[in-house]
Amino acid sequence: MYCHCNLHFQKYILLFNVYFFFHQCCVFDFADLHYWTNSSGDDIIGVASVTRDYMYENKNPKGLETWLPLQKANKDLEIQGEMLLEYGIRTSEATGQSYVFVTVMEGRDLAAKDKTGYSDPYVTVTCFDETKATSKQKKTRFPEWNETLEFLLPEDTCIADLSVIVTVWDKDNFSSDDFMGQIHLDSEDVTHGTIRNWHAVARRPTSDRWARRASRVDRGKIRVKLQLLEEIVLPSSCYRPLNELLAEAVKSQDLGHLIWDMIEQDRTIELGAIAMALVRFYLSQELIFEFLDAVIVRDIAKTEDVNTLFRGNTLGTKAVDNFMKVLAMPYLQKVLKPTVDRIINEKKTVELDPCKVNSVRGRRHSLHRESEESFVNHSLEALEDYTCEIINSIVGSITYCPQVLRRVLKNIQVRVREKWPEEMFEDVPYIAVSSFIFLRFFAPAVMSPKLFSVSDQHPNLKVIRTFTLLAKIVQSIGNLIPGSLGKEVWMEPLLPLISQKITEVKDYLDLLVDVGEFSAAHRYLVRQQSNETVLIQGHLYKCHYHCKRLFRPIVLKKCYFYLTRVMLCYRKTPEDEDTMVMVENICAVEKLDYGALGKSNMGQIIHKTSDESTAIIYFQAKDVNELTAWISAIRKTCKYNVCRVETFHPGVFKGDKWNCCRREQDIAPGCSPTYHGVVLGDWQDPLDPDVDAQIIYSQIAHSKDKIRKMQHDLRMSLAGNDPSKCTNHRDVNDAAMASLSLVSGLLDVTEQLAMSHQTFVESSPRLSHSLRSRSVSSSVSGDDSLY
Repeated sequence: MYCHCNLHFQKYILLFNVYFFFHQCCVFDFADLHYWTNSSGDDIIGVASVTRDYMYENKNPKGLETWLPLQKANKDLEIQGEMLLEYGIRTSEATGQSYVFVTVMEGRDLAAKDKTGYSDPYVTVTCFDETKATSKQKKTRFPEWNETLEFLLPEDTCIADLSVIVTVWDKDNFSSDDFMGQIHLDSEDVTHGTIRNWHAVARRPTSDRWARRASRVDRGKIRVKLQLLEEIVLPSSCYRPLNELLAEAVKSQDLGHLIWDMIEQDRTIELGAIAMALVRFYLSQELIFEFLDAVIVRDIAKTEDVNTLFRGNTLGTKAVDNFMKVLAMPYLQKVLKPTVDRIINEKKTVELDPCKVNSVRGRRHSLHRESEESFVNHSLEALEDYTCEIINSIVGSITYCPQVLRRVLKNIQVRVREKWPEEMFEDVPYIAVSSFIFLRFFAPAVMSPKLFSVSDQHPNLKVIRTFTLLAKIVQSIGNLIPGSLGKEVWMEPLLPLISQKITEVKDYLDLLVDVGEFSAAHRYLVRQQSNETVLIQGHLYKCHYHCKRLFRPIVLKKCYFYLTRVMLCYRKTPEDEDTMVMVENICAVEKLDYGALGKSNMGQIIHKTSDESTAIIYFQAKDVNELTAWISAIRKTCKYNVCRVETFHPGVFKGDKWNCCRREQDIAPGCSPTYHGVVLGDWQDPLDPDVDAQIIYSQIAHSKDKIRKMQHDLRMSLAGNDPSKCTNHRDVNDAAMASLSLVSGLLDVTEQLAMSHQTFVESSPRLSHSLRSRSVSSSVSGDDSLY
């Protein structure tokens, strides 16, 4: 999957601040980051590459943050696809001589090496210092050969030294042939008999000479933060004991505290990631209100100083953070997007800090002649205008806020009042609610609108400063303390506005939590909110393709598309009726090859029609980011569809055959595997309780030794106490027995899942081989595996 991000120059420093989360259910070997410049026609600056093994060996709960050197772009590194081979050793009955044979059957999803979007592939096979080649297939990424190449096996050859190298090339008439990938087979692979297998093509080993040449040219470095989370997800039935345990944890305070404390203190991933897994799990189990109540009560119980309430990053605060992101992102976008778009479009230069005013004026020629006082006044007017628009939009948005979120915030307020009922703490319930909805939701979204999907584009440095100042103002208002500026005394001219808006915000908070009690009947609101929410919307070009038409076979018409979890709709004009495709009828959504229609950023939606036939909607996006966003969003909605297909055609049926694989029937099965599981991770991710349960289990299993020690200590404590001596001993024993029962139950569930994992891995040769290979190359141990 490909994504682009905008960059901003500050001398020779490129600022991105863009996050991408990728989900994929297949094993990968490496990840490449390509640097492009759009100032001269999308020229490539360099490539940074990081291997999966490197990420695994440098695992860190906070992620791997490092500088990666940029190397010169090399076409030999642009490798993808698979080859279907038959190979083995057979003996001729006539002569008695043995032969090594390799039958090159077909290839799929090979790299496009030509400007047309295709390649002219052929294959060479090298064995015993002898090389033989297949014929060339013209203009295809899905070639078929069915050619057998044989090599005489010398009598004095040691089978253990046998090596077969299968290399795929792209034939060029006017330059050297392009490398497309390589497959290495050894004596363990090539045995007597016939083996038929798909093999992924790989890069060839980098020569020392090329590495030295590349290192002499300094192309700069890129600083990245990488985090790899690999899990083996078992069948749903395996997680039933864990699901029951986690359901009990929100009802039993002792069990809940045992699990939450263990996860929070001894984890292998970021706290936000485990909090998101818990939120999504309890949403799927319809226990989200009980879970949030349990972790919030736990945080309140641990807080001694009211001034530090919900100010740190705990499991409770992170859980509410992620709950708001999962459920209330459409609400956030509706409230802030108009103002954010206006700020980005106006591109005003604002600054209040006296230490920075002159430097800002000096960089802008149009502001150079303006006095410092005049510039500060204009900045103050712009910030007041933007602030009023943001706060007015927030306080007028009560009806758009999801009911479930309002009930959660009301419950937080009620729990805080229970802890501090005194009149001197009458503002604390307001601050508690504001610390979530303002300080952890609205203010960060103003600070980084791209990160919260409020804006499609990353603002430039000038606008970033505007958002930073506005975020400080919104934060000051959200603190609900008039006259509190901290170290930023230069914000004093804004104090009257801040005091005025604090009063309005308090009224907003009163209305926000003015909802009824949460009951079982309200659980449907979460599902209803999810189904009716528009996940993605915008204009795309719908392609009308006529395979039999000689002139103008392709007609692109601009249409408005929008997607919910139930249906995909589009229309040409606002007056037209929606054309609907039910999500349950979508079979696949994939990219279309550039060579199919000669157009870039094309996608296709394969779906069932009312008469149970298959139809395809071709569409074009404005860029690769928009294409990736639409494909990812649609894939998430149809993740569990019964009608999903496993193969598709990345080309079109042109004339009398598919132009991708040359098959002559329009109903011919697809030539490329679908990529249902490859998506971008964001708030739209559908709930998957098995994946979330597996992530939670991994964190609990990481503390298995700690759990065993707790069990041992409790047993020793019980053995050393005599309950007949006094009442206190009986009370202590009862408490210890209860704790021992909880710890033992948790350990039993953990060990049961560990055995299920071991059985599953042993029954899957591919997983078993991958884990053994990694254990040899890495000294890191743990329960993480493949997802």
